[in-house]
Amino acid sequence: MNSNFLIYYLFRLIKDGHEWQYKNLNGIGKRPRFYFSFLQIIALFISVLFVINEPNGLSSSAKDYILGCLSIMVALFLSLILVVFDKSKQLVIEDDKKIARVHSWNFFYQFNALTSYAILVALVVIIFTIIELVFNINFNLSDYYFVPYYTWNFNAVILFIQGCIVVFMRLCVIYFLIDFFIICLYAICSIYQYMRLDFLKRKPDIQIYNEESIEATFEREYGLKINRIKCLVLIVSFVIVVFWVYNSIR
Repeated sequence: MNSNFLIYYLFRLIKDGHEWQYKNLNGIGKRPRFYFSFLQIIALFISVLFVINEPNGLSSSAKDYILGCLSIMVALFLSLILVVFDKSKQLVIEDDKKIARVHSWNFFYQFNALTSYAILVALVVIIFTIIELVFNINFNLSDYYFVPYYTWNFNAVILFIQGCIVVFMRLCVIYFLIDFFIICLYAICSIYQYMRLDFLKRKPDIQIYNEESIEATFEREYGLKINRIKCLVLIVSFVIVVFWVYNSIR
């Protein structure tokens, strides 16, 4: 493939991967206020804390487990993409079933975008992890500290650049590892949503194309507000992180 096409489709894949994380089968959804979603902000927060609290980074055994797990998941997702693509070729849009067919088309496109993006994220983690293993990067951040600028020399600048690269790689590995499983959750929810609508279409006397927001539907069915669930997840995550940090420094 031409490098220009490669760059274009990489950016297109990233765009579609982000876009279909907040869209439903109707092709609509509320874009996150920030570039990151709620769960991704938590993942970024955990990643920063991990880099600060674990100056040695991941252990060699943890890296081996990550490589093995992600390699299996990438192979599985590649197979699923081919199966879904083959199934999508059988899709024919008819006037009397236009809404149902649009739901099917959106599902196929969404699942392809999410799983392809998950593969890309997994490859980033695999590449960074392999680089650390191949070059045997053992960089303990606790052994280094900042010095006044007037004491800087060439070695200090090189060491600072190396430290920044190591911190960036570790941050990306942890963040994208968590983001990979977040995308898996999105893909699972997409499958469930599509199958649920398909089941409901076969049930008579039921309104299935409701235009109310997902927040209103959740509150009507369960009597709870989604924002409260988000706050609970945030609090639980914060407590776990505080407990983890406390045990590490004790």
